[in-house]
Amino acid sequence: MTGRNAVKNYFGGVMGAARISLSALASIVLCSGWSFAADLPPPPEPAPPAPAWTFSVMPYGWLPALNGSTTVRGRTVDINASIDQVLDRKIPAQLFGMMGAFEARNGRFSFMGDLTYMKLGADGGGVRSVQPQVGGVIGARASVQVQMVVAEAAVSYELLRATSGDSETALDIYGGGRFWWQNMEAGLGLAAGLNVDGLVIGRGRALAKSGDVTWVDPMVGLRLRHRFSPKVDMVLRGDVGGFGVGSKFSWQAMGYVNWEFARTERAVWSAMIGYRALYVDYEQGSGHKLYQYDMLTHGPILGVTARF
Repeated sequence: MTGRNAVKNYFGGVMGAARISLSALASIVLCSGWSFAADLPPPPEPAPPAPAWTFSVMPYGWLPALNGSTTVRGRTVDINASIDQVLDRKIPAQLFGMMGAFEARNGRFSFMGDLTYMKLGADGGGVRSVQPQVGGVIGARASVQVQMVVAEAAVSYELLRATSGDSETALDIYGGGRFWWQNMEAGLGLAAGLNVDGLVIGRGRALAKSGDVTWVDPMVGLRLRHRFSPKVDMVLRGDVGGFGVGSKFSWQAMGYVNWEFARTERAVWSAMIGYRALYVDYEQGSGHKLYQYDMLTHGPILGVTARF
């Protein structure tokens, strides 16, 4: 019995020591775990959300003047018509060009588009025939009617941005293409010595018609965007193109100011006023098949800008 009690007491002592050791180990682990948690680096911050797409739509009208010359069927007509001399006798309501611009932006990148349609006419003192080399007469009575579509598409990248209080300035570079479609009709007053080869005679006039003429110009440009205040901003842009690929050369300068006048849940509405100038020098064919358009179209623009 004595030996059995001794064994029992021995194992009891071992189990008691084990319980004490486990309690001590648990305390050490808990304390050590707190220390380890305190030494761990903080969890990484969540990544910022990806830039959201923003959109702007700008329908506007253009009141253009024409300065330059055009050659249709080898007959050249000089045009220096002010805004009040630019007429469309067939559709008097179309005394201007109707346009629409669009932009989709995401971060520094954006896609830009612009579509222009014009149906214009000019005559009187702003238009005269100057083609004596084909039998015409200098100063002969002339008139011009032109239908034209100009469609632009470009990708822009924001080079820099500076902010000071409510004002902000950004500079973009952009590149793309400009598509042209034209249909020109030049009316020449019949006069002695007028060469009528290739012309259509009717109602006392000789008409030179170009038919459909199309080409595409590459272009590259810069755009400055400046915000004066949360409700007023300005855009200035200029580009050059052609480079002999489509036209010989072309350039464009455009500037406008937006004034916010309304804000809804989905859009910000602004009135727009500015000025646009577009020049192109294009030529194809030769002799009586020569078509040439060397013209500066310029004038005020008025419209509305909606930002989404």
